[in-house]
Amino acid sequence: MPRLILPDTRYLASYVKAMREGFCFGICPILPEDEIKKIEVDPFDHFEGYNRQGGTFTPTDGIPRPSVHHNFYWLVDDKDFIGAISVRYELNDFLEIHAGHLGYGIRPAMKRKGFAKKIVSLGLKKLKEKGVTRVLITADDDNIGSWKAIEANGGVMENKIPSIFTEGHLSRRYWIDLAKEEKNE
Repeated sequence: MPRLILPDTRYLASYVKAMREGFCFGICPILPEDEIKKIEVDPFDHFEGYNRQGGTFTPTDGIPRPSVHHNFYWLVDDKDFIGAISVRYELNDFLEIHAGHLGYGIRPAMKRKGFAKKIVSLGLKKLKEKGVTRVLITADDDNIGSWKAIEANGGVMENKIPSIFTEGHLSRRYWIDLAKEEKNE
């Protein structure tokens, strides 16, 4: 049964295999082989930064912003790394427009198997546990699998805006009302 966990070296071999398949999510680059080998030999430095709180981040617009409270999880089954999700419990001005509360990706070998829908669902549960009631999620307009996963989890598209990540592309902005979902349960 797929579940979210904090990054764990028990899944290191599967995670490394996913990176060699070309796994990345959000705006991360696909890592070159020498970087993957460094992670394989010493994963702790790589993992350490995932859930560090505080500090700043500089998105593609070049403007440093304070980091928000977040957690980074892996979607795994009993033996394999399937994907990853960043769960952001609050938004800043950049996230409110361009990225939202959840950012996720599924490794190439696991795509088209329903895992995007599952990772979004589990991410929404994490947000609900922290009291977030209205969730923003964005997806590239040409990423049909992603926006179908969002819509399957109750996402209602608000609008499309020019993507800050990919020139000439649009980004879909979806809202999910977790308080409404709770009333319907």
